[in-house]
Amino acid sequence: MLRLRSASRCFGRDPVFTGLDLDVPAGTRLLVTGGNGSGKTTLLRCLAGALSLTGGEATVAGHPAGSAQARRVLAACLSPEQGLYNKLSGHDNLMLVARLRLGGRAAARAVGQVQEEFEIGPYAERPMERCSAGMRARVSVARALLGGPAALLLDEPGRSLDERARGLLWAALDRRPELACVLVSHQREDRGRCGRVMTLPVRR
Repeated sequence: MLRLRSASRCFGRDPVFTGLDLDVPAGTRLLVTGGNGSGKTTLLRCLAGALSLTGGEATVAGHPAGSAQARRVLAACLSPEQGLYNKLSGHDNLMLVARLRLGGRAAARAVGQVQEEFEIGPYAERPMERCSAGMRARVSVARALLGGPAALLLDEPGRSLDERARGLLWAALDRRPELACVLVSHQREDRGRCGRVMTLPVRR
């Protein structure tokens, strides 16, 4: 589902990672770890197509990362507390994306499902600017799951989530066993929930 071949990314003359090969089949839960500056977020951004590789190839379901075909099957939550429309409510943030991805009645059903999964209902009508970081993170992760993506990228989703919300996140992932998920996390419990772990070295 997600693939890197001889992938490298540099900023100027400074390499972040080089010669990286990676295969993430459907149903895989891959935890990416490493020290500060090892390139964990950069790796996710390259898989999402938000950042170009310096060399090598990144594909999603056989399509170049960042292409229209790749975006149809890949969802990313790279800034869980950010990237929302702060003047809109949580419900409206979800509906906006659901209408774009699904349209019609399917959008309302999908939003209702993720609101229930992440227990967003109590503050669904509150503007995001009046919500805590944890509330915003729930909405952001829920939004990424709208439309049934085949692959998901998560960058420190539990950073602002309490224990209850982290449990809701993993329950949602467990309901989607075919979903390929690449997760950057420092949460100890996430390691036990992932079938694979990849550690990126820090380059000095």
